Amino acid sequence: MANRNYASAGKIYSMHVMPVLLDCNFVVDSTNGNGLGIRNLKGPAVSAVYMHTSATPAAGNPNPGTGVIILQLADNYNRYFGGFSGTVSALGSASAAITANTTYVIESLGTTTAAQWVTAGVPANMLNLNGLPQPGLAFVAATSETIPGSPLVAPIAAAGSGIDHIEIVGDPNVSISPLPISSTGGQIILQCFSGGVQTAPANGSVISLSTYLSNSSITIQGE
Repeated sequence: MANRNYASAGKIYSMHVMPVLLDCNFVVDSTNGNGLGIRNLKGPAVSAVYMHTSATPAAGNPNPGTGVIILQLADNYNRYFGGFSGTVSALGSASAAITANTTYVIESLGTTTAAQWVTAGVPANMLNLNGLPQPGLAFVAATSETIPGSPLVAPIAAAGSGIDHIEIVGDPNVSISPLPISSTGGQIILQCFSGGVQTAPANGSVISLSTYLSNSSITIQGE
């Protein structure tokens, strides 16, 4: 737990009335049979995320063009203050073979022992109470070898996520409070780019989105 130098009351203060920070993450998966263009959505107050799909679109998914993300909120809000995003790269083919100084992500542990993982390059302090790393852990290979125990580790895909940034499309302030109030919650549309060109993130990329909103109609100092 990150707890160094934290005062009991915390260190964040907002001049906004009833600010709300929403966050979610999901895996880009345009071929998934769920028809959403994504899978494994996690995040409170976000009812759905829609992207382009090659399958039959799910109910509610308008099947937007490649690189477009529709963030469907569960509720309405009064104002959009800002937001930010992060992207975890897609992975290449997994095997037990590693090359020194190359970064890998563990997909499965096999029967590899703690000592063998440490020899491969996993820091000893990253082992859990069972003496093993967790799937999903990234590490830099210390040797060139085939790791004993038949685990699966994957390098970062050559092109990574395939995108360099994500932008908001239009003015979200006019779409986060649809009428009537009892209808489906607000919506924010975003677009992914690479080199200035609208681009679909590589399947398997993990995208995280954070959105800072107001849940109050009260304004202070014009804000």
